[in-house]
Amino acid sequence: SHYFIQSNLSLRNRKKDQDMIWKIFIMVLAVRCSLQFVPSVSEEAMVKCHTGYRDGTPRCKEYANVARREVGGAAKRRVVRQQMDRDPPDCEDFSGTDFYDTCKACEAGTTTGDDCRPPDQGDMGDMEDIEWPELAANCITGMEWGTGKEHTAADNFGNCMEMTEDDTHRYISSNNVPDFYFNPYCPIGLGQGYCVQQEIDNDACFFTGMICGADDMGEGTTSFGDVWVAQSDNYKIKLEGNPTLQDRPGDMYDASRVDAAKTTGTAVGVAINGIGIYGPNDAGDVSIDEAGFQLACGGHVTPPEGNDQVTGASSPPKYHFHKAAECLEPFTEASKGLAAGGEPYEHAQLMGWAMDGFGIYAYQEKGGGTPIVDECGGHFGPVDTGEVVYHYHSRTIVPYTLACQGPALGQCADTQRGTNYCHPGCGAEVCVQPGTDTEKLEEYLSKWNSSWLSKYTVNEYTSSAAGYFLSTWAGLLVVVRML
Repeated sequence: SHYFIQSNLSLRNRKKDQDMIWKIFIMVLAVRCSLQFVPSVSEEAMVKCHTGYRDGTPRCKEYANVARREVGGAAKRRVVRQQMDRDPPDCEDFSGTDFYDTCKACEAGTTTGDDCRPPDQGDMGDMEDIEWPELAANCITGMEWGTGKEHTAADNFGNCMEMTEDDTHRYISSNNVPDFYFNPYCPIGLGQGYCVQQEIDNDACFFTGMICGADDMGEGTTSFGDVWVAQSDNYKIKLEGNPTLQDRPGDMYDASRVDAAKTTGTAVGVAINGIGIYGPNDAGDVSIDEAGFQLACGGHVTPPEGNDQVTGASSPPKYHFHKAAECLEPFTEASKGLAAGGEPYEHAQLMGWAMDGFGIYAYQEKGGGTPIVDECGGHFGPVDTGEVVYHYHSRTIVPYTLACQGPALGQCADTQRGTNYCHPGCGAEVCVQPGTDTEKLEEYLSKWNSSWLSKYTVNEYTSSAAGYFLSTWAGLLVVVRML
């Protein structure tokens, strides 16, 4: 009898434990499945952006959630970005109305801005109350390739970039001119067109008949190739990203969901010199390397399309990065050699900011090691300041910087459309650089959610701490021997 009572109690307790486990499992599953990322653009717009669809209007234009501002009176170079999914109005839809003549003037470029807003269509993307840092007027007007300024470091090669901060965000204004010399460029070759073979095979080449090196195609074209044209862009980015947001990972192009703003839809971030960092592809759904593009310092200029600058048209050739900007100081400081003061065994320096507020760093980890990153291209670990934070690293392989707004949590593929540029990852939902101080990591996460990490699988990073520090000391020993 006593044994029977004990057995019943044991069974009841076991059942209670099982019920509790199931309840916890269901609660965790509900939390993790119900708060998925919701894009701020339509599915069609998302597919077109990710697959590199080009049709003469700005690529990924629906992701640009503020309008370009006029700088120095250069109205002809201003491109008004419409909000979210809106397309430029079809004037024939307004035939016989008071708006028809205005619409045609907008098409011709003689009228710009909010005057081009169709009746009852809402705002086309005003600056609202954002106070962007001012660029000098001569950063746009009179700033042309071939005038000499692009040849000298004294003039910063024509580059203009201003940044201000408030309590929550940084605000960046740039003229999109690189701060290094840029030769005339042709994506396929001088005398060749602008479409990769994949676009031609799929009958998706928009640039039929355009030849690189034909200098009669408008602003930014020469007989030796295309050159940059100064034009303004603006970025609003949070000072500190939150890795515990419940809808992560996010679309790499989406600024609206992370309280950010940008005037160029293709940008996933911005470099420290104000140049936009674009996604892994440029023409069609193939990466820069698969397309065969040769990039100077990881970047190039866009094709010379839309030189009429009508509302909704693309801009003249604009310089931007896709791959690692290896000629910038964060890269050269690590690669110029120990005897010359290089720092190959220090953590890489900051080279830019992603739209979600996380820093983008150059290649190496502390001790010269390889960053162990998640599918988005980011991880938790110490940076050059010693702080443990979530951050991205530039890579020589796809996605080059980031494929999604992390942490990836094993779900990067869900943020892709028509392509998949996800990094292989570390085999866990959350990736932490081996040797990372656990207390610093927990202190960092406790700013938002101290229990966040316990919800996910994490790679083994503490057992490798000894090896991590040994590699660091080995690197320091090499330095000592060279002194």
